Amino acid sequence: EAGDLAALGLGIRELAAASRAGRLLRLGESVVLLPTSPVLAMRELARLPQPFTVSAARQTLDTTRRVAVPLLEHLDGRGWTRRIDAGRREVTR
Repeated sequence: EAGDLAALGLGIRELAAASRAGRLLRLGESVVLLPTSPVLAMRELARLPQPFTVSAARQTLDTTRRVAVPLLEHLDGRGWTRRIDAGRREVTR
């Protein structure tokens, strides 16, 4: 949440600087993750029966849809997962 980040003294400028330095991974305006998150997510997603749904990924990663969807889109963009249709993806590497 933005309020949580602000309480830590992390505003827009600080988040941008941390992202440029590779200390944070920003996925859109509202999702900020550790840079290791994609690799850790892939470990879990590879264990799912393939193809998997966004819901299965969300449950496996113990996160919300608000975080899971941008993360999956990021993984698609890296070529680590592939979107099959509106509801399913598969691990490609």
